[in-house]
Amino acid sequence: MAKRFLLPFLIILILVFILWAPWITQSYAEKRAEEAFTTTWEGVADGCGFNCSGCGVEESRKTGFGYLVEIEYACGMLPEDSEQYHQHSSGFISFLGTVHGFPEP
Repeated sequence: MAKRFLLPFLIILILVFILWAPWITQSYAEKRAEEAFTTTWEGVADGCGFNCSGCGVEESRKTGFGYLVEIEYACGMLPEDSEQYHQHSSGFISFLGTVHGFPEP
């Protein structure tokens, strides 16, 4: 009888641990988001990046199985470095460290 409940209990325990994901910190998720975005746009002529005032990670919050990170960036040649020419995007950093949802070239 005990064996019958052991496997479901272990599965639930593992899922709760992954949902919590203590090995993914807020600073790691933010750094990972910036690195992934920069790497994706590296070498693209008039691409997107964080070389503008106020650009980078705006906000990050823990969600189930990882972090949701919001970034501000600029693309192409800007007439001036002002908020009206900046863009915003959200991406997900999973408990495995994979990045999803940011724009690509």
